[in-house]
Amino acid sequence: MSWDESFARRYEEWSAHMTEDVAFYVGLARESDGPLVELAVGNGRVAIPVAQATGRTVVGIDTSPAMLEQARANAAAAGVQLDLREGDMKDFALDEPAALVYCPFRALLHLPTWADRRRTFERAAAALQPGGCFAWNAFVFDHRIAAEYDGQHHDTPVPHTLRYDPADNRIDIALDDGGASSLWWATKNEWLGLIDVAGLELEALYGGFAGEAFTAESREYVFVTRR
Repeated sequence: MSWDESFARRYEEWSAHMTEDVAFYVGLARESDGPLVELAVGNGRVAIPVAQATGRTVVGIDTSPAMLEQARANAAAAGVQLDLREGDMKDFALDEPAALVYCPFRALLHLPTWADRRRTFERAAAALQPGGCFAWNAFVFDHRIAAEYDGQHHDTPVPHTLRYDPADNRIDIALDDGGASSLWWATKNEWLGLIDVAGLELEALYGGFAGEAFTAESREYVFVTRR
């Protein structure tokens, strides 16, 4: 299972440390002339600042009713408009081509198979206007971190235990209070292959949200592609 709805109860705490990506995606949105779409919108952590910065409605897609309910409440509190839609990113379609589709906070890693990711990339490419942008970020798998963290209990950001399954490229996250989620990591060449089969073009691969060069020491993929 990729996502347990009970995880939603702790998501705000779980994601609170992630702030540096917001300015990056806001910057892409400001440069984009047309509709804006966030895949795996969650509680609106990124979509709300994007809407505030651009004055435009952000289409937010998520499979989780609980997360969409949080996004509605947060958007109302912030006084911004989000077009929130319950649905699977593998199957999303738009009435109007988008200028920007983005997927923050490593959410593409919730897709367990190559076929799932290929379908998502193909849908993203089909949803873009010519020259439109598809952007996302994901962690770089590090076997040393995996060896250190596997089976270990952590108290932050909320109490949880991580378990790594190398045979399946999978990390299982089990919260102490019962919430669970899984992530399937991917290599740089897998991401580049997905870009290629979807007919997208790589504009940039950064090693961080400040535009750092991607090097052997980078621990985050930050991809920007174009149709």
